[in-house]
Amino acid sequence: MRHPLEDKNHSQCQAGGNSETSVAGIHLSGPNAKKSAVVVLSYNQSGAKFISLYEKIGSVGSLFSDERIIDILRHIPHLEDVFVDCPTSEPPCVNCERHVCPGVVRCEDVAVGMMMAIEQKRGRKGAHKLRPLNPQNLRLWDAMYGRGVEFGNMEPSYSANLAPLVVRARTLQRRLRDVMPQVLLRETHVPFLLRQLEWATSGNDWVKGYRGFEGGFQRRLDILSELSSRKIESISPSLRIRIEDDVLEDIAGSVEVFQAFMAAAMAIWAAKGLSRPRTQYFAENVGWVELLAFDHSQSPAK
Repeated sequence: MRHPLEDKNHSQCQAGGNSETSVAGIHLSGPNAKKSAVVVLSYNQSGAKFISLYEKIGSVGSLFSDERIIDILRHIPHLEDVFVDCPTSEPPCVNCERHVCPGVVRCEDVAVGMMMAIEQKRGRKGAHKLRPLNPQNLRLWDAMYGRGVEFGNMEPSYSANLAPLVVRARTLQRRLRDVMPQVLLRETHVPFLLRQLEWATSGNDWVKGYRGFEGGFQRRLDILSELSSRKIESISPSLRIRIEDDVLEDIAGSVEVFQAFMAAAMAIWAAKGLSRPRTQYFAENVGWVELLAFDHSQSPAK
């Protein structure tokens, strides 16, 4: 492998002599739920570490949660990247501005054409168990990387569950352009990221267990402990993120904060060159999902 808490803010001292860069991870909840969360990490030549967290972010009176998230981001010193744990772009059909739809077969959109080519190739192989590719609820990245042997059959990006979050992410991005034009929301997928870390660390059932009601807290705590320990440095020194012991339980305390932490962790790893390089199409188009440059074929024997 190439290779606040709302009203509760944990801070750590700046490392002496090394300037630090900050990143933020955001978990977006539904527009009417007070479950959004932000986690801030920082890094320099000495490594990466936890800085602060904010949870249970929702609307209060006339102050909407987007304003509260933007206010948090505006006060983060030396903020470089912001990663979010939900889709930040729409499927081709949702994003289409044509007055007349020619139909999928005759559509001139490059992404739709590539999706249809993938569907035809998959059909020849007889992979009938996967849902048909539908450009109304799937993006090109979903079709290329989110389905199949590596990660399984992901939920469509514009499903009933995720469509409201896509709208939230897109709206938040537009709001950020007004006050922080240098910030571009970048997308990651926490279950896929945990699957990659399972392969790398021989972790057991991280993806299935981290959201569980009974054992979820302990599983999240185990994952965080692994990522903050020196053991992870045997895979790549850049994977380690230092977290003080008294903060581990706060991050593991809810799925929302944990997902915000993983989004921020992916921002650190991307900055350190551990992310997958974008393919040619996504170098010029939105819709890329940031994950580690590590796949199942590189998995150590368990």
